[in-house]
Amino acid sequence: MNIRKTIYFLLLSIGTVACQSGNSDPEPPEEGGGGGTEENATTCKAWNDFVAKNEQNVLLDFSYAGYDHGKSAPADVWTLGYKKYDITDYGAIPNDGKSDRDAFLKVLKAIGAISTTGASVHTPNARALIYFPEGEFTLYDSSDEVDPAKFSLSMRTGNIVLKGAGRDKTKIVMTDPSPINPAVGYAHVLLEFRHWTGFGSLTTVTSDAKKGSFSVQVASTAGLSAGQWVCLYLRNNDANLIANELQPYKAKSTMTNLISVGVQVEDIHQIKSIKDNIVTFAEPIMHEVDKQWKWEVRTYGYYENIGIEDLSFKGNVGKYTHLGWPSDSGYVPISIMRTVNSWMRRVDFESVSEAFTITLSANVSVYDINITGNRGHSAVRSFGSSRVFIGNVFDKANYINGNTIENAGQHHATGVSRPSMGTVIWNCEWGTETNFESHGTQPRASLFDACKGGFLRSHQGGDYSALPNHMQDLTLWNFNATNSPSGGNFKWWDDGGFLFMPPIIVGFHGVPISFEQAQVQLDADHGKSVEPLSLYTAQLNHRLGYIPAWLLALKSQR
Repeated sequence: MNIRKTIYFLLLSIGTVACQSGNSDPEPPEEGGGGGTEENATTCKAWNDFVAKNEQNVLLDFSYAGYDHGKSAPADVWTLGYKKYDITDYGAIPNDGKSDRDAFLKVLKAIGAISTTGASVHTPNARALIYFPEGEFTLYDSSDEVDPAKFSLSMRTGNIVLKGAGRDKTKIVMTDPSPINPAVGYAHVLLEFRHWTGFGSLTTVTSDAKKGSFSVQVASTAGLSAGQWVCLYLRNNDANLIANELQPYKAKSTMTNLISVGVQVEDIHQIKSIKDNIVTFAEPIMHEVDKQWKWEVRTYGYYENIGIEDLSFKGNVGKYTHLGWPSDSGYVPISIMRTVNSWMRRVDFESVSEAFTITLSANVSVYDINITGNRGHSAVRSFGSSRVFIGNVFDKANYINGNTIENAGQHHATGVSRPSMGTVIWNCEWGTETNFESHGTQPRASLFDACKGGFLRSHQGGDYSALPNHMQDLTLWNFNATNSPSGGNFKWWDDGGFLFMPPIIVGFHGVPISFEQAQVQLDADHGKSVEPLSLYTAQLNHRLGYIPAWLLALKSQR
């Protein structure tokens, strides 16, 4: 490396180098190469192997996670030209202690998101900004006479922003727990942005593709076009496929989901180009494709540009009981389902059952989040989604169950669930009485990057039927453990419960914890942090040639 480049990367490490705007991003190379960070004596071997793309490399490229594939932040919403709907113009009165649910419904009717009968209306291009000014606004209390089956304020809407006057100024409140829906046995979310269309059959894959490559050959390109979002899809319970997927382990009879439903891969992609019968994606493929198992490219219904920012959600969780209502599911303020290029930023949660769940979505960014108050069930999680970026989530919830444990964290900290792919958990921190979430039903390729928090057993989650907790390519980079399991040994494959395919671990440090080496794919530089400090940041810099301004701004918050 020459002197000029050495000085440049030294300045980058302290955040003083100005970066280019998102509009001048260079085109990513076809197969994920690029400039920027180079191999040198100060970086660890795992990183140098990734840069060299040699036979020793085990790291996937996680740099495509997040809004706009990590290249830029969502625009200032006041510049979008969306029509502003101030909830106080529709009858909401801040700080009066009364429900403002009817006022919110009037806003949705004005937008066209619900009909006069209250039914959700498909509105893909609402171009609406729902604004909550300063004050507390109650969107549910026990005085609201709501059918439990129709509790959620459900919006089938894209190009819409939910915005407050500031996280310390605007609060959306649930005074009482949402009622249990008898049809499903648990309570519904309060606010829900959701596309209702699932994956639909389209075409089969007719060639193999390596993990990390960008293209597949398909039987037909009818119905496909550049810019379209689709799902690279596998669902097959062939015993040989399952056995191959679980190497070096074997399936257990309790893994009924894996055995009956099969191996499940749902990798949501945006098509970059089509030539002949070759479909090239904008992002790398996160699981090797073997055509013999009948892979498909499926249609994907979604909304785009859903934003939530500059406000707080307040529930009323008291003493926490795991798997008990209402603390586990009674206070779930908001979720999104089947969305792309969407975001949540500068949002706080207080005494909620679940903070935020991103379901069946792609390239969503969630960052600058605080979780306080009393402990609930879960923090922020990617649920069957692809390339979600979750950064700077600080979980300081208190555990009240007899004695109060301050800053214990939610029962399940920030993490993943279902067939999520390429999730990045970046610079997140949680309490000492928890661990990251990995809730089973085949999440894959998750990066926990420069995170800090408890590392206890029994907090990953997942029923026996949904195990293993995590499949291939779980990657922990510079994890700082603040609490350890009894005895200081963490088993990744434990016949008594929690089951992880061998993870990739680099720079694990903090409280001393040991791993059985037969249960890990890599455990490098154990007991010390390594350079680069953040794998996602280094990979994004390597791909683009610079670190985008939005990520440098997040780094400065730490």
